[in-house]
Amino acid sequence: MSKASKMLGVTTRTIREWTYNDKIKFERTAGGHRRIPLDEIERLQGIKKEEIEGMSLAYCRCSTQKQEENLERQVGRVLEYCAKQEWKTELYKDIGSGLNDKRRQFNKLLKRIEDEEVCRVVIEYKDRLTRHGFSTFEAYCKSHGVEVVIIKSKPDKNFEQELADDILSLVASYSAKYYGRRGGRKKKEKKNEENN
Repeated sequence: MSKASKMLGVTTRTIREWTYNDKIKFERTAGGHRRIPLDEIERLQGIKKEEIEGMSLAYCRCSTQKQEENLERQVGRVLEYCAKQEWKTELYKDIGSGLNDKRRQFNKLLKRIEDEEVCRVVIEYKDRLTRHGFSTFEAYCKSHGVEVVIIKSKPDKNFEQELADDILSLVASYSAKYYGRRGGRKKKEKKNEENN
């Protein structure tokens, strides 16, 4: 309340009156204290969200280590685009299947989206971010007031090849889990036989 009063140039008593009269939105803490959201203060100050300089998160991805050179070129194109817009940018990049939701940098990006200073996520193509569930990602961003900027609408020329790579990496991953599990079971059975 005191920070809000300083930012708006009014007394805390005035802000309390505004909360009673529904002139300003507020949230209550677990202890019952009023908290004024920053976007409410900015609304009363006449600041539009797009006027506030925020952080842009650039995300780049390729499927395999063999495509690492392509990844670096992708990074260059995305960062160049952000620089032309004069956006402050943080870079996140992964090597891994777009079907894999356990990508380290992708998960860091998801966590970072929760920060108030983040205003957009920039990607070259939709499939650079994820092969499946893009609309869910967009909805998540929207819920945090973050825009998703897609630089190019058409997929890469190697789309079919990369999709095939994604499918092969999934098959390899499931095979490793399956045979690893079988191998572990056999070792356990052998150990039990030796003990008996």
